[in-house]
Amino acid sequence: MNAETKSARYTVSSLHLLSVLYVSAVDISLMGFQREVAEGAGHDAWVAVIAAGIGIHAVLWLMYGTASRLPHADATLAAINVRCFGRLPGGALNGLFIVFALLGAFLTFRSYVEICKTWIFPSMNIWPFSLLLLVLVYYAVSGGFQTVAGFCLWGLLSVMLFVAPFTFMLLPMLHPQNLLPPFDHSLPQFWDSTKEMAAQYLGIEVLLVAYPFIQHPAKSRRWAHAGMLLATGMFMLMLLIACMYFSGGQLLETVWPTLNAMSVLEIPLMQRLEYLILSIWLLKIAANISLGLWAACHTAKVAFRAKPRVMLVLSLLLLAALQWFVKDMNDLNAFRAVYHRAGLGLLFGFVPLLFALARLRIRAPRPESEAGA
Repeated sequence: MNAETKSARYTVSSLHLLSVLYVSAVDISLMGFQREVAEGAGHDAWVAVIAAGIGIHAVLWLMYGTASRLPHADATLAAINVRCFGRLPGGALNGLFIVFALLGAFLTFRSYVEICKTWIFPSMNIWPFSLLLLVLVYYAVSGGFQTVAGFCLWGLLSVMLFVAPFTFMLLPMLHPQNLLPPFDHSLPQFWDSTKEMAAQYLGIEVLLVAYPFIQHPAKSRRWAHAGMLLATGMFMLMLLIACMYFSGGQLLETVWPTLNAMSVLEIPLMQRLEYLILSIWLLKIAANISLGLWAACHTAKVAFRAKPRVMLVLSLLLLAALQWFVKDMNDLNAFRAVYHRAGLGLLFGFVPLLFALARLRIRAPRPESEAGA
């Protein structure tokens, strides 16, 4: 098998990066992030969305600057950590990243199960549904990155075609005066909201793992930033709708503002629209979980020579077992708080450090194939 055939078999086009990064950032938190972001800046939280979006674009630029220091085929996070920190420290960092990726996949998985149980089947035994979801994820991840990227594309299309249009049905019920007066909060309050908003983008670090699987990485930059711009637009749309639909006090007391707002809509043959939305969202959530598990399995393969299929089975068993430790939303929020703190440190602390070390320690010139991509 020549290099070109092998590349075509395992890589995806640059365009796929738009859906991959969008899905990595926009997960089940879209149903309830508004309350967390509005706790600081209230109706001015839209400023935090813009500020966090700018910060995420800067992080993407740093990721590309780091990955481009290595030959395209070797530019994965596991190899970069070893080159920048040494074999043992780099191996330890790779192990921490695997744990972080698995935790993110578990939070998305368990949050979706919890929402479905609360909104659709209150008396449901979560285990049959959880196992079916994990089987779907196994199918996606075992097919490799191309299959995962395909799931992401369908996840993006399902949201854009069947979920986002329903939000415009809420326009007659919105109260724009809820956004007044503008800029009515202090800088510390804006900062708190911006930190909460930045945490919603956790997952985009998958770019450092998927970089070798992207054809023509130099051309993919525009699609990566387009994916983040699309994600920022979706967050902004859902936040403005929530702020104009609920009063300030109501929003802070609503756990899932997006679903609560959608629940008042009715269409022919479907009185509970949130049921349809959660059902369509299944493919999007499966894609999000698959990305996290694929990143963990591929990192384990590169860093520790673990067999991907064995690692995948163990990871799925771990996700199922962790459900025993999450009895309600309080337990889930405790896991999420740890994940958010670690994730913010990863994106805004570790990624800039990695960029600086890569510039200092990885001096090999880029190969011609990548430079001309």
